Amino acid sequence: MPLGPGFTIEQQRLSAAVVRLPQPHVDVRASWRVKNTGDRPLRWLDVELPGAESHGLTALRVESNGKEMPPGHAKYGEAVRIPFEQPLDVKDRRDIAVSYSLAGGADVVAEETGFELPPGAWAPALVPPEGQGSFSRGSDAPKKWEMTVRVPADFRVYASGREHGHSNEGPDVEFRFQQRHGGALAFAAGGAYQEIRMAAPGGEVIFWTRQAMPQDAAQLGAGVAAQTVRFFNGQFGARAKDARPVHIIECASPQPCWAVPGAALPGPELYGAQFWNSSPWPLIRQLARTWLDFRVHPDWREEPYPMGALANYAADLAVAGTGGESARRRIIRERLEEFDHLQLSERAVAALNVRQTDSAAVRQYAEFQSELFFFALEDAAGSENLRRALAHLLGTYAGSTWSASDLRSAVEQECGKDLGPLFRAWLTEAGIPAEFRNRY
Repeated sequence: MPLGPGFTIEQQRLSAAVVRLPQPHVDVRASWRVKNTGDRPLRWLDVELPGAESHGLTALRVESNGKEMPPGHAKYGEAVRIPFEQPLDVKDRRDIAVSYSLAGGADVVAEETGFELPPGAWAPALVPPEGQGSFSRGSDAPKKWEMTVRVPADFRVYASGREHGHSNEGPDVEFRFQQRHGGALAFAAGGAYQEIRMAAPGGEVIFWTRQAMPQDAAQLGAGVAAQTVRFFNGQFGARAKDARPVHIIECASPQPCWAVPGAALPGPELYGAQFWNSSPWPLIRQLARTWLDFRVHPDWREEPYPMGALANYAADLAVAGTGGESARRRIIRERLEEFDHLQLSERAVAALNVRQTDSAAVRQYAEFQSELFFFALEDAAGSENLRRALAHLLGTYAGSTWSASDLRSAVEQECGKDLGPLFRAWLTEAGIPAEFRNRY
């Protein structure tokens, strides 16, 4: 017998339509068929949305059984309430939907030449029926569901899931992608791009760029991407056997773009051979998220650090490559110098106490500190023990979140040491411990 209110999502559909004129934006619509699987009627359901200010959200509309309803105010975050005219009785079903437009901002890109909807808050999500009783329960997505992405006819689209067809819709094309529960959070990116495919040891690399990619830069870029893939495969486990080739997609925004699984989105610097000859750390860090943040992600609300800096540390390892201890020490010293040049006008916060609501300067301070913490942890536990612990966590927490306590338990099990003092010194106090500074 269920205790408390709850629901199950039986059907789910998500669509994104990229609109160029009169102002570039993305129209988003999500619909669900839900069944009341709790022990009492449901009077409403809440849906978490992107931030109105941070993502330029407008034209909000909510529906219940095809009828537009006045959206209600939820008690937390950016959620909105879908009220029901009549309570949804136990075992009954209801079709609900929410739609809105995103003008871009934060992590969403909407430009005339391209767009990006990275994994995360661009898409709505139903939340447990809080406030309707204790023991409330939400629901995962169905095992399979469909996302459609509608774009101008000259756009290419790279998205989550498995593409299973497309159709012409006037001047647009609609692509269909089958999603599955346990896969990557829904994402899509694309634009009016030219494509060049480059063969490289370990697999093909695909470039999507607004202008023709110079051949020398493409060859260098394919080599860097392929080498990075081999390194991360060796360190953190290979991607799925049916994984698509790595994509390098030019960011359509003047501001930096976020990574998406299996792809990096650098800016126009990718056209230059010098960029690829310089071991491009920002691009390598974006690729690192495919093996780390997109398989097991930090708890960005409750404890973003230190695990939110793990991809940075992994990128440092990839850049150091086979350079040995001298290359490793050089990177650590560079990060220490960068840390010391941070402009922090407010009091620093210990890494474990930082939240996404803190200022950008405070979060950057914690990110650098956390990145260096992984090197200190490697020193204390041994590099092989740390790699085995991360591999264990990646398998155990796939599709979920991990925390500092998870990391400590796994590493201690591998190395047989009490790492409590090290974790406390680095994560419950601000700054870099003097012992580490003296060592490097």
